Amino acid sequence: KPAFKIYGKQIVKNAKLLGIELAKGGLTLVAGGTECHLLVVDLRPLELSGNVVAESLEVAGIVANRNSVPNDTMPPFYPSGLRLGTPALTTRGMKEREMRQIATWILKVINYIGPYKLPEKPEARTQFLKAFRVKIEKDKFLLGIGEEVKSLCQKFPVS
Repeated sequence: KPAFKIYGKQIVKNAKLLGIELAKGGLTLVAGGTECHLLVVDLRPLELSGNVVAESLEVAGIVANRNSVPNDTMPPFYPSGLRLGTPALTTRGMKEREMRQIATWILKVINYIGPYKLPEKPEARTQFLKAFRVKIEKDKFLLGIGEEVKSLCQKFPVS
């Protein structure tokens, strides 16, 4: 139907703009961007783990997935990438303006958690992530962004 075609085009438009804004903020996108509904961010230049970033974003109210990237030297359970999608945002009615705001929040979270590096020794990673989760679940900065995210989502309720 025509409405679905318009919706699909907006999903891609949102993903492209989100990618552009994240790249402007210094992030490296796999394939340099996207032509579909998904983006994959390569976190290796920042020496960050997809686990650390995805869990931090979740505390801030933004759901993302850790994801392997091309030529990833890390094992699949501790990948060096982050996958983001725009269908759920678009379904709520969000467009370019909101993608810019979401990119700003993502960049703020990544900059904030930059000092938290996954240990090189595999046996130390599980303990690190366990302690990291406990630390961030009450982090005022991340929870503050979470409140802003919640406020935006309330303007775009799921119907």
